[in-house]
Amino acid sequence: MLARTALVIACLELAGCAAFRPPAPPPELAHARAAIRAAEREGASADRRAALHLALARSELAQARRRISVGDLEGARWLLRRAEVDAELAKLLVQEEGLRDAAGRTLDQASTLAGGKDP
Repeated sequence: MLARTALVIACLELAGCAAFRPPAPPPELAHARAAIRAAEREGASADRRAALHLALARSELAQARRRISVGDLEGARWLLRRAEVDAELAKLLVQEEGLRDAAGRTLDQASTLAGGKDP
């Protein structure tokens, strides 16, 4: 009887521990991480404007992780969406700069081919 009671108590303790698991991270967490990685691969750290938005995205991701740890999933989701958008903006700013450079080179080549005359 004592062994059975001890077994029941142990099972209840285990069930209680399982019930207090932290909530699963929202899917926005993976999206924000992926957007930050994409911005980093694009070279956002090397561009002044892009680096600012990349830093914001990283900060928002860190804040969201803290919110997740205390169970504030709605606040975390909001921050994760902001992190994703800031990372996307950082990536686009780097791409924009690359396109501007390419356009400038194309205009220079066109000017050279036209004999140095302005259109």
